[in-house]
Amino acid sequence: MTLAFKMAFLSNYNDGMNAKLRFVHGEGWEKKKKERQTLFRLIPLFCAGSFTVGLLFGLTLTEAAVLGVCIPAILIVMSEHGISEKAKKKTRKLRLGLADLLERLAVLVDAGVPLWSAIATVSGYMEKNDGALGEELNRTVSEYVNPNGYFYRPEEALENMAKRCGESQVSTFVSLILQNSRKGADELAPLLRMHAAAQREERKSLSKQMADEASTLMVIPSVMVLISVMALTAAPALIRLFYG
Repeated sequence: MTLAFKMAFLSNYNDGMNAKLRFVHGEGWEKKKKERQTLFRLIPLFCAGSFTVGLLFGLTLTEAAVLGVCIPAILIVMSEHGISEKAKKKTRKLRLGLADLLERLAVLVDAGVPLWSAIATVSGYMEKNDGALGEELNRTVSEYVNPNGYFYRPEEALENMAKRCGESQVSTFVSLILQNSRKGADELAPLLRMHAAAQREERKSLSKQMADEASTLMVIPSVMVLISVMALTAAPALIRLFYG
């Protein structure tokens, strides 16, 4: 593996993590980016501190060196994993809210409301009732509606939303809007309803998946309690066996 390849890999990884921070934290992502950079800058200090603590507790040089590497590595992994998990949870929330968004847009467009005005109207409702999707949609609307109420490059604002979210279902929604925005309500409203029905089925599947994952997580504490009870029960017998 060449140095150039390693540098390109690290650069792509860092860009991906920054994109997740931007997606999760919105306008406040720069602050989180600086916090992440600060953590990486402090790694040498964490290594030295962990190594010193290991020596103070009587570890050998090798054991202290391992401790000095492992603790900073654990901190980094936990931090990066936390960012990825937040992005994953927000992505799920976006997917769960798409069916309502499509259905409400279809109603407004079918009633004769202009498309971009309909999106602006729905964004207000979604912001109050669906945090993740409403937040992204409201941010998109604020990009193409100026303070005087005039629209400015709404297509570009929607494309920015698709890039920001990085979710295939959101990208499909944006493509649907952009491809049919000039064809009129007669063609767009039925398509929105069709995709809303598909998204409702997707929401059922995703909800079931989340319930299965929650059930699996509940098993872990139960197993830990069972192991603890077994250890406490077997301890007296083991003591009598080994010590008479």
